[in-house]
Amino acid sequence: MNTYIQVFKNKSKNSRLFLILCLGFMLIGTIGLFLSFVLNMSFIPLLNEASYFVLLFNGFISFWIVLDSIKKAKYFVAWNNREISYLLPKSEKTELINIDNIKSVDINRSEIIIQLNNSETKHFNLNYFFFPERKTIINFFEEIKK
Repeated sequence: MNTYIQVFKNKSKNSRLFLILCLGFMLIGTIGLFLSFVLNMSFIPLLNEASYFVLLFNGFISFWIVLDSIKKAKYFVAWNNREISYLLPKSEKTELINIDNIKSVDINRSEIIIQLNNSETKHFNLNYFFFPERKTIINFFEEIKK
């Protein structure tokens, strides 16, 4: 049984398309402002300086939001019959836990504390997951606890 749960749901194909659209708005805004203020001519006749600034600002803010969304797509938790692997926000690297090395599991409302045979303790934060995924993860760790 292989299970993979992504922390933040993201359709990266649509995100990349929206990222290109944001870059286009930023480019139009930049060119429009440059032509308006430096060369005193209009890039698009129906738009004034305020419109170019709104395009530039909107494109810039949207660009950072989409870029952040694409970066968050890497966070996950996955398991099979032998091991658990996960990468959560504020983690530096992917954690890999062999199920045979688990000594005990303590399940709280907001986290799961995993005690390993080598006296190492792993903390798995449940606050990143919404209810259906959280329940699936808790059920899996309850099976291990038994």
